[in-house]
Amino acid sequence: MSLYSEDDLGGYFLPDDNNPGAAGSSSASASTSGDPLHTLTSALALPSESTAQQEGLNDAARKFEENPSKLPELVPQLLGLISDGEDSMLRFWTLDMIALAVGRSGLKLDVKLGVAQQCLEALCKLLSSNSISTIKAVIPIFSTIYPLLFRLLATSRPQPEIVEMFNTSKMRILNFALDPNSQPNNVGIRAVAWKFLQKVVLAGTRAAGADPRLQHRATNPNDVNFTMIQPDCALNVNEVEEEGSALLTQLVTHLYSLSDPTLLHPIINTLPILCKSRPLIADALISSMTLWTPSALGAAGRQPMEIRAVEKTMRVVMTHLLRHPPFSNFSARLNEALLRQKQRMEHAFATEASMRRERRKAKTPGKHPMEVSENEAESSEQAQKRARLQVDLGIRPGTGRGKGLEVDVGDLPVESVIEAVMQGLEIVPLELLNGAFENARRAIIEGTPDAIPLLASVLGVGVTKVEPKEEDVDEILNPLDMDLDDDDLLLEGDDEIPQEDEDMPLTFSSFTLPQPEPLDPEDKSYVLSTALQRIWTTGADLSTLPDAQEEVQTDAIKLAVKPKEMWMLLLARLATRVNGENDRERRKAVADFVVEDFVNRSKFASIWLNEEWYTSKVSSSPTDSYTDNLISILTAYLPKIDAKDKTLFAFVSDLPEIPPQLIQLLEDLCQDTDRNLVGFLALRDIVETRPPARQLALETLLGLCTHPERRVRVPAIITTVRKWGPDSPMMPKLVDFALGVLWRLKSGRKEVKGEDGEGGEGREGAEDGNKAEGDEVKIEDEDVTMEDDNLDIPKPVSSKFLPIPFDITSETVQQHVELCFALTKRNQQLLDSIFTLYPSLPSSEIQDALEAQLIPLIQSLGPTEKLLDILRSYRKGTEGLSMRIIGILTQSGSSPALVGVVKSLLDEHEVEGKFVASVVGDLDKAEIEKQLPRIVSLLANPDDKDLVRTAFASMLGKMTPADLMVAIHRDEQSQLKFTIEAIGICFSMTTVFRSDVLANSMSRIADLPTQLPVVFLRTIIQVVTTYKSLIPFVANHILPKLIAKKIWKIKAIWEGFIRLVKLISPASFGSLLQLPKEQLKEVVQKQPSLKNGLKGFVMNKPGGNKQVLAEIFGEEEPAQTQ
Repeated sequence: MSLYSEDDLGGYFLPDDNNPGAAGSSSASASTSGDPLHTLTSALALPSESTAQQEGLNDAARKFEENPSKLPELVPQLLGLISDGEDSMLRFWTLDMIALAVGRSGLKLDVKLGVAQQCLEALCKLLSSNSISTIKAVIPIFSTIYPLLFRLLATSRPQPEIVEMFNTSKMRILNFALDPNSQPNNVGIRAVAWKFLQKVVLAGTRAAGADPRLQHRATNPNDVNFTMIQPDCALNVNEVEEEGSALLTQLVTHLYSLSDPTLLHPIINTLPILCKSRPLIADALISSMTLWTPSALGAAGRQPMEIRAVEKTMRVVMTHLLRHPPFSNFSARLNEALLRQKQRMEHAFATEASMRRERRKAKTPGKHPMEVSENEAESSEQAQKRARLQVDLGIRPGTGRGKGLEVDVGDLPVESVIEAVMQGLEIVPLELLNGAFENARRAIIEGTPDAIPLLASVLGVGVTKVEPKEEDVDEILNPLDMDLDDDDLLLEGDDEIPQEDEDMPLTFSSFTLPQPEPLDPEDKSYVLSTALQRIWTTGADLSTLPDAQEEVQTDAIKLAVKPKEMWMLLLARLATRVNGENDRERRKAVADFVVEDFVNRSKFASIWLNEEWYTSKVSSSPTDSYTDNLISILTAYLPKIDAKDKTLFAFVSDLPEIPPQLIQLLEDLCQDTDRNLVGFLALRDIVETRPPARQLALETLLGLCTHPERRVRVPAIITTVRKWGPDSPMMPKLVDFALGVLWRLKSGRKEVKGEDGEGGEGREGAEDGNKAEGDEVKIEDEDVTMEDDNLDIPKPVSSKFLPIPFDITSETVQQHVELCFALTKRNQQLLDSIFTLYPSLPSSEIQDALEAQLIPLIQSLGPTEKLLDILRSYRKGTEGLSMRIIGILTQSGSSPALVGVVKSLLDEHEVEGKFVASVVGDLDKAEIEKQLPRIVSLLANPDDKDLVRTAFASMLGKMTPADLMVAIHRDEQSQLKFTIEAIGICFSMTTVFRSDVLANSMSRIADLPTQLPVVFLRTIIQVVTTYKSLIPFVANHILPKLIAKKIWKIKAIWEGFIRLVKLISPASFGSLLQLPKEQLKEVVQKQPSLKNGLKGFVMNKPGGNKQVLAEIFGEEEPAQTQ
């Protein structure tokens, strides 16, 4: 997992970064394949309205749903392409993306509001169109953005254009819902308009307990109402409240009067939302629902099926409200309405069935083919159906002797069976029951097939009643009839003590318990272990008992040992406080007993070790039994601990003291990559909850944060950084340690140029401080320190896992920087230290390695204020790093602050074209034309062609396609082949660069006051080759402009002109005659195929100059006719 993500620790195991190149390649590939902008660009390059383009747009939509953060930048740029013209695939795709951005996406509220404001003008324009499909797609978007815009207008005073568009769009949609004659008249439009009306009603009615002072506590940002309207804003409280009340009345009126089921369904579905969101109007709405009947539908002659569908919708709504606890006061009315509706629907169904039967009888006299009379024999097919039905129901025929059908009730609930039997017995006469019991007894006695042996004991069959003998009957004494002296009768027995026994004196004989036989050591160990096992087994049965519940919460001290675990305390004290010769063997037996099943016996181990620690402290001669037993248990258990074990954490937290040996064991466990998470959690808990052991545990944990193996280092960093916030007492030491490790890089191995280009000095010379001759460091100013920013140089730190300074190379950079970079995600002030250190690093290899590790952090941070401040005034030596960071930040979208930084850098520094391409959509038109050569220069790398295409698409948000084509032709800084390729990219975007756009751009280029671009004639040839319909336009409008500019004087494009007139001939003959004689003759000489056609054109032209014809084609002037 990444150090900068918010994922859980469960998935932190990562492969080693031994192959940075491969990792970078795979990352770039994944980024390209998952980039929604790249997918959209590819889809737009496909033929318009084709199946392939539809699939491409669908793929782009899925990727935008996964990464909606790029939608706010893209959607406004596409609106200019869909506002005009007919319905298109791109229009509806863009509307879906707008709905995703303002609705389903997880974007912040202010971002959604920004998208809504940018799209409002285009949406209003589409709402005024005559396309039914477009209007049906736009109205749901207005339903989504209405609460956002209402909040904006209720709390501020935006531009008047936004207020006007808000009111205009609202009135048009409400007109669709309320006016049956609105155009275009479509039932689908009216249905979605009613859903929008619901939003308006919610905004115009008061929420329950709406208190303006508590608006900041609102849980649903989309639940807006007129109580949030501020005094100085664009909305009026009274007008909004009156509008909501009027629309609510209209809604109830249309509920009773409308006869179109398509419109009634959305109206009915709005009622539960209104009731739950606005409890103050719930009474009126529920009354309207309970009193509603489908009389309007019946009067309009609607089909019974349509009426039933509306009835079912109303039934679902009322049932839903009935189950909602806040509406329990309306349960009686709703239940009564549901009962009436059920009767009404049953009556309607019966009436409809009767009418169907009458119609069938009218069409076919006689009985129905499926009807079978009682006297008519049953067919074989019907008999088979009846038999299958009885088998499916588990029904078997009875014997015919007084029994009915037998049904297996074994699968039915017992309560249901008992209730059914009791209800059946209530209606059976008593005489019949007695007769049935007698028959059952007789059947059991006689052993008939109908006998039920299970009833024998119940019916008293086979049970012999034994009467007590008279002499065995004891006299039963009534205590109330007894005298005081009769109490002795209760103590009398059958036997009497003989008189001679009474006179015998009672004496006690002396008895001495014999000494036990001594046991062998093995027998002693066996007896002790079996006793422990027996006590444990007996006591374990108590674990199933419930814990004692304290009815009263008090401040009394909580017991560490629960009452049901008291036997553990007894056993621990027997093993600890009983002194004897075999104390060591006894403790070893207890330890072995715990290790056998540590997971289930950890509680006992904790109690026992607490007793050991207490005994050692109060004893006159303290011992190390606590530490020895603790380490012996953990030494045996930790090598086989499970990776998801939770016992160790609880066990360590209950220990009375943390010895250093325990921290060493946990450090060893943390270096086991398969089970180290358990050790990290235990160490972190010691740091947080055990101040006496905090110093040693924290040093151990920080040392593991610099471990050479990344699968140990990463979870150690996550365990500390993720858990401890800026207010944690451990954070200052953590920051100092991280900066100290980071600044060790300054002492790393330097770049050395010897005679062979490699280091010429040994390690010893470097340690002596003698700089080798010819040593050259990449950064000349090696004394860049943190004093430049008024910061203190971090104190040097040491760790047994870090290499000595001379051995620091590019391979060990990651080991030094990851802890500091992870802290920087939460404390961005550390960026100053990182950028201050970068120029003073001893070699370019270490700089490149640090830069590679810094990129994931920058991607995680994004364009924060602190990072932009550093980039705005980056220090000497960090130019390349700053430019690369800007490029990374712009890949995921450009914020206004980032664009401001880029603009300032464009004016003050040389910036690569990739950086410009990523933010070009946020520049103005003049700045785009200025930076266009840098973007076109990216075509030197074939892999950047898609980036240029995306940049061109972004430019279209600030300039027209014709403006872009003209700007590309006016670019004199780019190489000719790159300019030609850029024009080809424009031609590939057929959806944007249509024939009318190309005609406009050619006309504007021909009118340029400067010299014509070299590639202009090539572009015209490409235009007429692609769009044959533009040949007359080129011949009659473009060629005369070129001739007027004396194109023959520009040798670079004169040849292209000659090829063009040949390509579009004979349409170009009229313009050719405008050339001077020498140039026209040159054209004919270079293109002889034009001679005959041009000659015929001149001969057929009225008033043609035959002398000019002779001069051009070298023929004699024709004789004058008389």
